[in-house]
Amino acid sequence: MNDYENIWVHRAKWSYLLLIVVTLMSPVFYVMYISFNLNGFGAAEYVFTWKWYGQIFSDRLLMQALRWTMTLAGITTLIAVPMALLAAKFYKATSNKLLVVFLMLAPLFVAPDILGSALLVFFKNLNGSFQWLGDILGVSFMDSWFRLSFLTALIGLIIYTIPYSFIVILITMGRYRTEQTEAARACGANGWRAFWDIEFPQIRAGVFSACSFTVILCFNEYTRTSLLKGGFDTFTTVLVSQMLNEGMSEQSYAMSSFVSFIAIALIGSIILYTLIRAETISREARAKAEPVMST
Repeated sequence: MNDYENIWVHRAKWSYLLLIVVTLMSPVFYVMYISFNLNGFGAAEYVFTWKWYGQIFSDRLLMQALRWTMTLAGITTLIAVPMALLAAKFYKATSNKLLVVFLMLAPLFVAPDILGSALLVFFKNLNGSFQWLGDILGVSFMDSWFRLSFLTALIGLIIYTIPYSFIVILITMGRYRTEQTEAARACGANGWRAFWDIEFPQIRAGVFSACSFTVILCFNEYTRTSLLKGGFDTFTTVLVSQMLNEGMSEQSYAMSSFVSFIAIALIGSIILYTLIRAETISREARAKAEPVMST
């Protein structure tokens, strides 16, 4: 196949990919379009406005829910991604790979409402057990350890997001060879130094992707969080409650679009970083190849 044909095949692939993305994202783009309309959905006249977004950011309940959501997303990411990374490293080192994959992906095999209900019953029974133990010991500080709260919602999100982070990191680690780490250890580097200097730069894109994906999942999750959150609300639970009670209002469109903006920004950042990284590696490879080709 000549260069001319290669160019057109390349263009056809990108056109096909763009068509798929536009088709899948068109409902999201339409909701964003409506969210800036002063007259709302179905109006004959379109008048651009920031009014509905202004109402979101001036609503104390929504801002408090947004802070809770961001806190949950941040802590979940700090815990779930390192756990998924350790699981991926264990997968690379063990011979029982199928068992590791099954255990890590097990939460995905259970429906969200069933898993959330099971965790709800588990935490209630666990809290009752600690209350009983506290009564025997004559102490009260254990009475609320596992009462429905921020902690139980956090545990539910960690269980929910770890499988996805594991998959993303594992895909990236598939291109890494453990012999490189072994060579670094043989040269005197300790385990942490070998990981940070040799392995992490090669799987960094996967780790960052897992972090972004975890944040997106935390913002979009409703079922488990609504069952386990206790006495606070997240941005998504407020949005769903508002839609169930009032229907799709202009503010609901703006709230939905706000979550979509976050997801698109994170995914766009990953794609941009990946493209820049790939271009940097390509330039370094060409720079190394030029002296060899000139001889």
